[in-house]
Amino acid sequence: MRAFWRRKPDDWQRPPPPEEIRLQAIAFVHNDILKPRPHGWEKVESTLEFLPEHEARLDGIEAYSHLIVVTYLDVAEGAPEKPERLTLESGNTFGILATRSQLRPNHLGVSVVELLGHNGPALRVRVLDAIDGTPVLDVKPYLPQYDAIPDARLPL
Repeated sequence: MRAFWRRKPDDWQRPPPPEEIRLQAIAFVHNDILKPRPHGWEKVESTLEFLPEHEARLDGIEAYSHLIVVTYLDVAEGAPEKPERLTLESGNTFGILATRSQLRPNHLGVSVVELLGHNGPALRVRVLDAIDGTPVLDVKPYLPQYDAIPDARLPL
């Protein structure tokens, strides 16, 4: 079998990207947090309750210490304001995409969490910044060789 990157050139062309994307929840967050908040998630423990058809897809996940969780911040969709910029506690103003605000154009949340346990269709995690009932779109293992950038630059 030839390696993927050594295949002969073919006529494959990328189809045009879709203008609209439809995603479905694979799980839901359960915790004691009922309202969105900008900080204070460090000690929050949550359960991700997966739909039955996704339980088998969790096999082996307990081998990892940390996960990346992608959520849909559904409550933010109904927020009365949709700012283009946001002034942070530091007094610095940034475009909304340069912040961790929930008020993003597509309301996606991406969090690195500590995996505390796996029991059937449920994962226990810590530090997920999502309120009770938040839909989960995807979960991936956190891989330090790809996901950690020790010398990443941050604004002052």
